[in-house]
Amino acid sequence: MNGAENVCGASGEHKVHFEAVEVQAHDSDIGLKYTDSRIDVHLGFLQINRHYEVTFTVQDDLGNDLIFDPLQNLHAKITSYEPTEDGCGHILELEFHAHREKLLQERITIKSDTSADKYRDIVLHARVLGKGKGTPSLRNGIKCLQVDDDNDSDVTDWQGFD
Repeated sequence: MNGAENVCGASGEHKVHFEAVEVQAHDSDIGLKYTDSRIDVHLGFLQINRHYEVTFTVQDDLGNDLIFDPLQNLHAKITSYEPTEDGCGHILELEFHAHREKLLQERITIKSDTSADKYRDIVLHARVLGKGKGTPSLRNGIKCLQVDDDNDSDVTDWQGFD
């Protein structure tokens, strides 16, 4: 096989092993793509019902201070920001909630404090794995903060009508 080797354990489990070169070639950093006033931020695979802290650096010309609406998005919120040392962007820290399965996109707009016509739409992209679908390796700059309780439980405290 090219690059991957199947190894079967005694219990019949299948595991795939990759050569070190292939593992190093996998980009473990958050991906950024700039288009006009939009910045697409690719977070990779996340798990459902998890809250993540996401930290990344964007290039922008918005000046030192930013304005953003903390209520613009229920599932993605900027928690802090600071200008980069070279003054050509910002280091953003935000909380991201993976609230549903499949492809998830959340938008946050950041604006210049000094110039009303300068802004960037930040669009966060994530593939969210459902319950029991595996545990992804998180990209650099992403860490899990909280796991929500499982709402799909068959157990209930409700005793019904008397």
